[in-house]
Amino acid sequence: MKKLFLIFFVFVLLIPAISFVHGESIVSCADDPCSFQDFQDIIPRIINFIMDFLVLPLSILFLTIGGIVLLISGGNPELKNTGKKILIATVIGMVLAYGSVLIINFILGALGSTYTVGP
Repeated sequence: MKKLFLIFFVFVLLIPAISFVHGESIVSCADDPCSFQDFQDIIPRIINFIMDFLVLPLSILFLTIGGIVLLISGGNPELKNTGKKILIATVIGMVLAYGSVLIINFILGALGSTYTVGP
């Protein structure tokens, strides 16, 4: 059942959403021949989509799950440790994801792109 839900989520909800990032088409050279600058323009759009619509909601979800597990653990040390591990892993994942934006912006700037990733 979980695999069926995952397949449904990816093919029905996620793939159509990827075709439009923030109301714009991912490929900006639909009529003209594509250039290297167009390729550089695609990368920030995809990264912004991933950060806005995947990383942020999933991190909020897992922070909530970790907090709930901590709250319902009561006196059970195993559940308490599980909740702490979920919270720590989520915070580490958020730091890595949002820290990677700095690296991506540096690389895009070195390539001469006018776009930046992130807020």
